[in-house]
Amino acid sequence: MRRVHASVTLVVAALALGGCTATAPSSAGKFKGAESDVAKVVDDVQSAGRRGKPDKLCNDLFTTELANRFKAGSATCVDEVEKAMRDVNDYDLEVTDITVTGDTATAKVKQGKENRTGSFSFERVGNAWRVSSIS
Repeated sequence: MRRVHASVTLVVAALALGGCTATAPSSAGKFKGAESDVAKVVDDVQSAGRRGKPDKLCNDLFTTELANRFKAGSATCVDEVEKAMRDVNDYDLEVTDITVTGDTATAKVKQGKENRTGSFSFERVGNAWRVSSIS
């Protein structure tokens, strides 16, 4: 598997794309202010994934820099995320903590039934928060 495809698969899985539940879990209501805004982006990413909208992820929810990291040869971010979406099973994502510092933020997340943990970084772009990295 190409390194880029592996990275995109990780991102897609981590962002809870492809779940089987009828209603996606929401984290935004657990936070207030800017923290709620950041959690809402996670909810939006999950929703775009569940609806099979890689273009929404790459164009509206990822920073330009993150989207560019997924490009491989002539394949665009949308192409790579769409391919990765095919490999995802049931994953749910719960934001457990958010730290906002100026125009950047970090969200700690718990993923899936196995309770894997990770973090997402965000940058404020204009008035909106966008995902800038995932670890």
